[in-house]
Amino acid sequence: MASPPPSPLTTNSAASAPPDTSNKPAAPPVNILPTQLATTYSYIHPAALLSAFAARFPALVNDPVSEMAQQLPFLALAHVAYVMICLPAAGSSDSATTAAAATPTSPSTPTIPSASSTGTTTGSTTNGNVILRPGRVGRRRTKDSSSSSSSTASAIRGRVVASLLSLTLTTLLATPVLSILLILFGAPFTTHHAQTVLCAAHMAILSSLALVYVHGVDGSVWKEVWGAKRPGDVVWGGALGTCVGAWLGAVPVPLDWDRPWQAYPITLLTGAYVGFVLGSVLGRSVLFGKRVRFEEGEDVKKVD
Repeated sequence: MASPPPSPLTTNSAASAPPDTSNKPAAPPVNILPTQLATTYSYIHPAALLSAFAARFPALVNDPVSEMAQQLPFLALAHVAYVMICLPAAGSSDSATTAAAATPTSPSTPTIPSASSTGTTTGSTTNGNVILRPGRVGRRRTKDSSSSSSSTASAIRGRVVASLLSLTLTTLLATPVLSILLILFGAPFTTHHAQTVLCAAHMAILSSLALVYVHGVDGSVWKEVWGAKRPGDVVWGGALGTCVGAWLGAVPVPLDWDRPWQAYPITLLTGAYVGFVLGSVLGRSVLFGKRVRFEEGEDVKKVD
């Protein structure tokens, strides 16, 4: 007995229903570029920042405004070099490569057997030659050195442009936002304006420059960033560590210890630098790939 045809209402409602996003694949974490230079400099950069800050700490205590203003260009230059050398730019081929490397391969994915495993000689090599088919040998094609150099120059130029645009957006957007947040969290409103802006500029470079360089201006990605839905990585860990470190660094300011280093915003800036280094280390090690989940009906945060 034939089944009745589907109702037009059911068909139309199924066609107009929004797509199911519950099975949307998780965004992969951002990894350091797979080069020896990137791996080495990713460890040198945070250690050098913290060492330079410790060396200049007495000058910071004596004159916070002048010292923060003098060190800001060097911090920007060092962080621009860091993102160019170690991180994939948004929308680049490096970004796709690191995302593919971070995404696990499904066990059900079939593998294509190689020529050596099947016993055929097609595509095999002999003394630098390529055997196209039995009885006919062709020379291996080599890449043109001029095209290779031009592609390398184009990639470097793209990274420079992306890093400068990220620095511009960080300066124009992140610095004012962090200045307002510092005031809302208790910074002086009618005084210490230079200290607040300079401290916010240092925090913006530490926390936001790499985020803008890696994620670009994609609104959906930034919703995940602000909603703490991104997986742990070196970029997100450094940004979160900067903010948490500055927040904890504000604790000694109201205490009446009468120490010169308690003056605003010395302890906040110190906490930001220390938090950036610790967050970067934890983001690329124990917290890499993990995310915080907020389940309905529970007040406890669970980490995958």
